[in-house]
Amino acid sequence: MKRIAILTIILAGAAIAAHADIVADIAAQIPGQAHSYADTMAAMQELHGTERVNCQSIGLTREGRHIPMAVICDPEYDPRQLRKLLIFARQHGNEPAGTEATLALIKHFATSQGPAECALLRRVALLVIPMANPDGAAHSRRRNTAGVDLNRDWVARSQPETQAIERVFHEWQADAVIDLHELPAASSKPSYQENFVETIASCSTLPALLGQRCGQTSAQISIWMRRYGIPLNCYYDTPGDDTRLAHRHFGLDHKVPSYLFESKTGRGRSLRERATYHILGTLVIANQLAYHHGGEPLPPVRVATAPAPEAAPTPEPEITRVALGDPVPDTRREGRTLLWADVDGTDEFAYLTFEMDGRVLVLTNQAPYEYSLDPTVCGAGPVQIAVRAFDESGRCLATDSRTVTLVQAGAALGQ
Repeated sequence: MKRIAILTIILAGAAIAAHADIVADIAAQIPGQAHSYADTMAAMQELHGTERVNCQSIGLTREGRHIPMAVICDPEYDPRQLRKLLIFARQHGNEPAGTEATLALIKHFATSQGPAECALLRRVALLVIPMANPDGAAHSRRRNTAGVDLNRDWVARSQPETQAIERVFHEWQADAVIDLHELPAASSKPSYQENFVETIASCSTLPALLGQRCGQTSAQISIWMRRYGIPLNCYYDTPGDDTRLAHRHFGLDHKVPSYLFESKTGRGRSLRERATYHILGTLVIANQLAYHHGGEPLPPVRVATAPAPEAAPTPEPEITRVALGDPVPDTRREGRTLLWADVDGTDEFAYLTFEMDGRVLVLTNQAPYEYSLDPTVCGAGPVQIAVRAFDESGRCLATDSRTVTLVQAGAALGQ
């Protein structure tokens, strides 16, 4: 299969012969039943004995449980001199997939001798907090013992859990942050209908490099999810959005690349499938941090190819085409406007974006290509809506745009 050969290469960032599907290897360690707090601490204690992993407690909860963290890197390197990726999971105690994904990642990187893994750990130190809300996990509830939703506490930081993670971020000077969550099976919110990533937009009031890195990385995440058959939407935050949420706090307040992952529950999606989504996304971000955030170009990748066929007439090149439809009232979501596009894609096509006045609203790898827009964010007057199709290198294959006036009832008038 095509996808099995690729991730080893992209992780190593060099011409390494593909030998395994790293994602499948890591996901194979996901158990059928989620780890309890006691199970998690026992696993961390066992991993602490390996030379690449240093496990520590970063603080205590109100009920006296330790908040564990693993630092993973090549033992020949000082982790503080490497780029640091801070990953935390299970701020909500009833969302176990992130814990399972991070424990499996720790176990894999603790012992794997794969060239891709070894190369990565010479460039990036992984700071992994598999259970950010141990009390909530112990009681199988969303909030912590004080009844606080930790992912609404990042402005006040009133709780020992958020205070501990904030200390880690500053003490280690993390270069990027990942926050792993799960979505309920049913939701009325348009952005909650499928797996999604939320990150930081390019914006004139934010550092240009921040938006550039988040944009490039989210595109790579979408590309890799598509290769693994995982549907995904990417959304983008700007100043003024609610920074009580962790990823916005680190992205908008501290101005580091920050990513919220939400895996969709329900519809028969197993714990392993949900954790695989987190594993793949984390590996892509780690690769981007290792090989693309310092400005050095990624070396060309060589893969085995079949013997060249005999010369044949050159066929006409296939062309990707995209057509932006007329915005219409969203019949499923009152007061919103549905943006939609038809894509006649070729093998080159990887993902599509909807934009409004030059700002990317969503990046998506799944059909039907739609976005439910809240017209109240547009203000009065006409706006420019554009749709663009891209290949895996980020090259724009096709675009279409039009000027429309959106009204709050959800109707749209072409100009």
